Amino acid sequence: MRYIFLALLLLGFTASEVRAQQEFASLELPLRRAEDLVSVADGDGNVCLYFFQGGKLNFSLVDAKGQTVATQEIPYRNGQQPQVLGTRVTDTEFVFYSRFVNGNKEFVRPFAINRYSGAFRSLPDVPLRRERNETFVGAFADASHFYMIYTDKKDNLILHRELDESYYEKKTFNLADLPRTRTKGERQQELIFVHPDLERTVFAGQHRSKIYTRGDKLYLVFDGFSLRGKKNELTTEILTLDWPSGQTEYRTLPSLAVKSDANFNSFLHDNTLFRVQLERDEFTLTAFDFSSLQPIKEYRYTADQDIDIKATPVHQRGAGALFSSGNSVIEKTSKVMRNLSTGKPAITVDAFNDSTLQLTIGSYQPPARRNPGGDPTRLVRTPDRYIQTSRGLFLMPGRWIPAYSLPYSYSMFPYNRYYYDPFYNQAGESVGPGTSTYFRAVLDSETLDKATVSVSDSTVATAQDKIEAYEEELKQTPEYKTLYRYGNNKLHYGYFDKRSKTFKILEFTQN
Repeated sequence: MRYIFLALLLLGFTASEVRAQQEFASLELPLRRAEDLVSVADGDGNVCLYFFQGGKLNFSLVDAKGQTVATQEIPYRNGQQPQVLGTRVTDTEFVFYSRFVNGNKEFVRPFAINRYSGAFRSLPDVPLRRERNETFVGAFADASHFYMIYTDKKDNLILHRELDESYYEKKTFNLADLPRTRTKGERQQELIFVHPDLERTVFAGQHRSKIYTRGDKLYLVFDGFSLRGKKNELTTEILTLDWPSGQTEYRTLPSLAVKSDANFNSFLHDNTLFRVQLERDEFTLTAFDFSSLQPIKEYRYTADQDIDIKATPVHQRGAGALFSSGNSVIEKTSKVMRNLSTGKPAITVDAFNDSTLQLTIGSYQPPARRNPGGDPTRLVRTPDRYIQTSRGLFLMPGRWIPAYSLPYSYSMFPYNRYYYDPFYNQAGESVGPGTSTYFRAVLDSETLDKATVSVSDSTVATAQDKIEAYEEELKQTPEYKTLYRYGNNKLHYGYFDKRSKTFKILEFTQN
């Protein structure tokens, strides 16, 4: 009887976790480096996993029921690992886009997997009409097209857009309306594409430059840049690129007087642009109509006021001391504003249904820089590099330099591996995941008023909170993780378990 009572008690403790998520799929992958893994999902629930290893392309296809449909290895025609820059879902295939450079010539080299059968198809190389003075910035893929982005010496923005499998259309957009920055190309340094499955965290939202696509228009939103002739006034810039006409439109939000670094950031959701400003003594959240840029809703709090739009407590992760777990809750009102304003401001907006919006608001403080140095007994050779000169390509041979160890940091590098610094950076590199301080707010999607969240646990209001609570229970932080939508209110969370070499997908449901 005593054992039965104990079993029922344990079942009661774990019942909430069982309801919070359920396992969708589990795949054994002979993967050595987790950072080589790429995953893509479609709206029907099919998932394709890809990684390059041993000179071969490895694919695994999972259907909407979590069953493995196909697993195959494809010998790659070149031994060099494909530089996958984006993925896209078509009517029948998952397409992976890679960049291939051969001297002055540049190509897009895609390959595809059938969404239902797992059949592999190699697409033809597509040459890009690139001039010598054009510098590659990045690439991304939305639901309809794949884009390659370049800049030139005149700070023009050059885009190549996929029209079909064998042709890319090229457009040059003049950015003369944008004021100059202190550093050349500063706006493009943090440019990220806001994908619908973008992780809704302050680490993802702290970037100052974001790009959104709406049909044939691309919107580039830059936060924290000064107005022309007004160095002490910073603003949010909106640059619209109209693809059919090749014209640009430059607009700005009302400027803010900032003494030093920018303390605000923005995020576009549908036709509403949210901008948050974090100061030590004041918090401001403003929603603007994106078409007219007129303010439609504002929340403002001082340091002695409670931020009543919070649906969760203020969490702080990554600031753990020697005997701390690295995850704490800031409860005191006087400390909330001060901690939120420490770091780079960030905001993301998400929606799982038509009635509410879920905002993640806070700041991200990059990790501290370590003291210069390394392990003098470990030396690595830098690769040979080709340098572009006026007389053509020049081969710069590699050299032996001390190796550095880099701890785990946001899935960018594997845990405790050595890496090389070709330019021997004496200042040292950043260490650790940084500090994220944030809370989540749930607003009515129509009125933008605070919405009522009916959950049994008041600290878990969104699916993202459930995922973070699950991650805390994992014994080892995943080296690779991904998120994607499935259905109307489901979020699938996939991660690679290094110990068992298994890729697991869990299904979380939004209440």
